[in-house]
Amino acid sequence: MAFEVTAGAQAVGQTVEPAAKCGVWIFTYLKHKYDYVRNLGKNFKKLENEEMRLQNRKADVQNVLAANVGRMHITNECRNWFQQVDEKKDKIQHLKTKYRRINKYLCGLCPFPSLLRLGRDVVKETKELVSLRDQIKLENPVMTECAPTPPDRFRNRHAQKIDDLPSLNRHVEIVQDLLKQDEFKRVCIWGPPGVGKTTVMENLHDKVGQTSQFEVIFWVTMDNTECVEKIQRVLEDQLGLPVDEKSSTGKRAAKISEELENKSYLLFLDHVSSKINLREVGIHDDHNCGKVVFACTSRDNGNFCGPTDEDIKIEKLSKEDAQKLFNRKVSADIMKKQEIIRLAPLIVKECGGMPNMINLIAQKLAKVNDSARWRDTLLELQAPSKQPSRELEEVYQLFKLPYNDLDESKQLCLLYWALFPVGYEVHRDYITECWRAEQLISFARLGETRDRGHTVLDEFVNAGLLDRGIKARHYKMFEHFQRVALRIAKCNAGSHRILVKEGANITEEQWTCAERVSLIQHQLSSLPEQPQCSGILTLLLQKNKSLTQIPVSFFACMQKLRVLDLHDTRIMSLPSSISSLIKLRGLYLNDCGELENIPADIGKLQSLEIFDIRRTKIRNLPKEIQELTNLKCLRVSFEQNVSSHNHFQGNPVVVIHPDTVSKLISLEELSIGIDHHNTEWNNIVGAIVEELVGLEELTTLCFYFPGEDCLRPFICQSVSWNRENMQGNNFRSFNIIVGHHQTNNPSEFDISECSTEKHLRFSGGGSVPDTVLQILQHAYSFELIGHQNVTNLSLFGADRLGGLEICKIEECNEMESIIDGDMIGGVAFQFLKQLHIINIPKLVHIWKGLVSPESLSRLTKLILKDCPSLENLFSKAHGIVQQLVQLQHLEVEHCLEMKEIIETGSDVSAALPKLKTIELRNLPKLSTIWSEVSWEWPSLETIEIRECVMLKDLPSTMANAIKLRWIRCTSDWKNELNWPSDPAIKDRFQRMFVSVYQQ
Repeated sequence: MAFEVTAGAQAVGQTVEPAAKCGVWIFTYLKHKYDYVRNLGKNFKKLENEEMRLQNRKADVQNVLAANVGRMHITNECRNWFQQVDEKKDKIQHLKTKYRRINKYLCGLCPFPSLLRLGRDVVKETKELVSLRDQIKLENPVMTECAPTPPDRFRNRHAQKIDDLPSLNRHVEIVQDLLKQDEFKRVCIWGPPGVGKTTVMENLHDKVGQTSQFEVIFWVTMDNTECVEKIQRVLEDQLGLPVDEKSSTGKRAAKISEELENKSYLLFLDHVSSKINLREVGIHDDHNCGKVVFACTSRDNGNFCGPTDEDIKIEKLSKEDAQKLFNRKVSADIMKKQEIIRLAPLIVKECGGMPNMINLIAQKLAKVNDSARWRDTLLELQAPSKQPSRELEEVYQLFKLPYNDLDESKQLCLLYWALFPVGYEVHRDYITECWRAEQLISFARLGETRDRGHTVLDEFVNAGLLDRGIKARHYKMFEHFQRVALRIAKCNAGSHRILVKEGANITEEQWTCAERVSLIQHQLSSLPEQPQCSGILTLLLQKNKSLTQIPVSFFACMQKLRVLDLHDTRIMSLPSSISSLIKLRGLYLNDCGELENIPADIGKLQSLEIFDIRRTKIRNLPKEIQELTNLKCLRVSFEQNVSSHNHFQGNPVVVIHPDTVSKLISLEELSIGIDHHNTEWNNIVGAIVEELVGLEELTTLCFYFPGEDCLRPFICQSVSWNRENMQGNNFRSFNIIVGHHQTNNPSEFDISECSTEKHLRFSGGGSVPDTVLQILQHAYSFELIGHQNVTNLSLFGADRLGGLEICKIEECNEMESIIDGDMIGGVAFQFLKQLHIINIPKLVHIWKGLVSPESLSRLTKLILKDCPSLENLFSKAHGIVQQLVQLQHLEVEHCLEMKEIIETGSDVSAALPKLKTIELRNLPKLSTIWSEVSWEWPSLETIEIRECVMLKDLPSTMANAIKLRWIRCTSDWKNELNWPSDPAIKDRFQRMFVSVYQQ
């Protein structure tokens, strides 16, 4: 029984033990499954964390790849890893969707199997995320070195074609020729916004790119930020250089320089608006085959990229090209309508030859068949409304952007230009005086105001808002900007506060509200009797040649008027109401050719600072001028009937009353114009000089001293000239004429190119007074006329000639050379830009003796006339031609013994590299310009030949002048030329000839 029990127990035990183990296993299994469910939330959070870590690892790897783009390429392992990461992202997103759906169930209501499967998948994917992340580590190679990418030689800009627009395309041809010459490494292309600089640059870029001249050509469009870095990025990209954004610009510049050092390359920089140090980019001057062409708005900005070898101004389109460009954009069928044929040229004219504006307007009208819309466009261009059309908004912004960068006072100065007619050129001194009168620029001294005004004008030019005029020291606003300026001015001041009229008369209401009125060139013949305009500040009536009379009460209500301009009208007198202008600061009566007197009421204008009465019929200054104690600038001329007492209607007239000049205690600028032939001036000049010497504020003087006897008191006693022992340095400008040459009137002489207006003319005499030498030491331009004894200018001393920029010598009968280098013993004329030599009968040398290296090194213009003894302009004995490295214009006329321009045998290995123009007239014995036919004449563009019958070898002499475009000559002379054997030379020259009539 016991055995049975024991056996039974053993049997049971053997059964229970496996069952127990099975139960434990089942329990553990169920518990593990339940853990998937119980820890689902925690495990899901871990999944999200690991996913985030994986994505971070992916981003880090991508950064490594980006930093080595171009230098290395991605491994296959890394590429597969990216693919797995993307696939895993999709799976994780699927789990997130299931998890969010389960969370919507109420507690306990979700089926356990679903929870179990989700929990298991979450744990599984988490492990796989960790494993996937660990497959790629940053220290493992994910990239391998790749073969260097050859640089992109050229990336076409697909420029707008301009081959049929000669006035624009010629700039492309000029620069293309320059780039073929080794010495031109840096070229500036400049002009106002919208004139076509980018179009020229792009055409140049594409045309050069079609040649094999450069191994690589770059293009960078600049902005106002990170100039150096931006250029470096473009160069690195195109050269295929490795980029390390963490590397300094200096290290990157070194790599770029190393890469370019032995390459021929061309870099285009468009829209340059600030200084760029190209060395910091990696562009060096010692890159012998590297060149840079850049575009900016002003020639004054030409040093933005360092010194330039050539500056090319982009001019406005010609009338024909402007119309051609416009017609390109407009449907040919539309251009056949009679009314549109009439309107199109008027619209094109208002675009001012600016390609950008022409394109905008043409695109606007390209498919417009309604002539009413064409008329409306013309009206908008002529008188822009307050809200410009979409097409004109771009032009408006070209003005508005730089305008907004100005401070308020400069904005007002710029908007003052809205008072002038479109295209009107304004002298810099005049506009500065207007600004001062309206207190837009305010300094105690007039000279300081002028200096600031010149600075402001230069700033406007540099910003592309103004352009320099054709006349020296004149400025003008671009036509399309002028309209915009007027619109802004009207918006700022109200539509009736500024009145600029071109046709209609001003209404009484407009006079009442006006602050500034411009009726320039308005063909006025009459004015209202007494306009009610108590708020008017500026009134511009100049150039109305039909205006002969001003009503008596016209100025009665203009007590606030600051500027009154009546110049170049035909008024015969001023009304008594002129006395009402108690705030007037600037009064302009110059060129009023019928004005005979100034009323005594002028003395009541106590605020007057600028008074201009040149070139009138005025015989004398009224005594009341003495009362103008605030007058700072007086410009007057007595060019007829000057004497101590003119007789007018039987009564003696005092030209300038005693003490008049001395009582003008604030006077800074005095100009008295006199007809030098009138010897009566000699009787009164002494008394005027006595008063002149006491003016303490004087800094500008234009005055005629008939002889040294009246000059000496001024030089020795003038308080202003001798202030603090400065002896003339205190003077901002002067035009001093000493002596008079009786035989002939001096030829015209333009001193406008001088950097400062300090001019001395010394005429006649047999000696050189020390007073003249003292003035000469401060002069920038000098005329020596009719001296009886001087044999060369060396007698004046090198130190006194050193500052001259322009010099003219005329009718000095004993002069044999201009400079004697052995006598002067050093540098002479080192700053001279122009040299005029006229009617010197004994002249046999320009320069005699030793030539120092810097002498004449800045000379740009040489004019020689009526020198009958001169046989060679540049003789081989003195080597002067080697000095003329800046000479651009050469003119030789009426030299009857002249045989050669450059004497045969001269050393001209590097001579005349910038000579552009040669004019030769009436040289009957001239046989050659230079006998060396291999000479290249690298810059020569134009030749004019008249009455040079012996000069027949020009085709051979100029065969290598690659930039030569025009040869102006008579047909008879052309037909007598000797031609070289090469027919191509004759074909080329035949295209250059322009016939002129024999003088």
